[in-house]
Amino acid sequence: MELREFLFLPLKEQTFTFSIRAKEAGLFSGVNSLKQMLSNLSLHVDWVAPEGHSLVNGTVVLTGSGEAEQVAKAEEMLLGLIGKPSGVATAAAEFIRKSQGRIKVVCGAWKKVAPEVRAALRQAIATGGAGMRITDVPFIYLDKNYVRMFGGVGAAVSRAKAFEEERLVAVQLKGETKPILEEAVEAVRAGAGILMIDTGELDDLHAVTKASESGGWRDEVQIAFAGGLTLDELPKVIDAGADVVDVGRSIIDAPMLDFSLDIIKG
Repeated sequence: MELREFLFLPLKEQTFTFSIRAKEAGLFSGVNSLKQMLSNLSLHVDWVAPEGHSLVNGTVVLTGSGEAEQVAKAEEMLLGLIGKPSGVATAAAEFIRKSQGRIKVVCGAWKKVAPEVRAALRQAIATGGAGMRITDVPFIYLDKNYVRMFGGVGAAVSRAKAFEEERLVAVQLKGETKPILEEAVEAVRAGAGILMIDTGELDDLHAVTKASESGGWRDEVQIAFAGGLTLDELPKVIDAGADVVDVGRSIIDAPMLDFSLDIIKG
């Protein structure tokens, strides 16, 4: 007989009512994973909060009942399914609030997480209101390795445009082949529609936006910015003229929200 089975043997015929509550403010996420796991446990579920439910300390997100052993398993298995996604959703929502609609906020870092948690974190980003793609129209994205393999920004963009002239081309600029401003001009001349300045340096963003205005090609492109951005730095990125900001770790590495499962009555 296993330890848990032995401990709960005297409680075998009893049913315990429990709830899961948030212990801090934020947004609730991870509902799909939560419901899937609940289907594997022999529990009666009375209510589950919807995805995106607003949380304060004490907000109930689930109520249910079951035998002692199943409730103990629920505490072990359910909290981990909602803590991290809720933290990510909350961080994404903070960026959206601070952006005040003045810039598009996306988080492409979901591509760098393990496949088994990717769907949950994609949903969490969306729940928080952030996008997952730099644009919603069909596009070709050329990252630094494409640029390296083609030997330069212009060659990479030109090749992409040859696939489908009307397809939007986004290119990552890091100032590797030329100074960042020269890379930007080369990309625009080759037909790029989105310039992703991925250096994290505001001076680079200022230089490109200023050149785009003075050169008369500001209306031809969207300017995106990335590189270790924090919430406090967001207003500076907006003021520098970026159209899109790609936030990585500040959203995807957000600390998990704290939840607690508690017995209400036996």
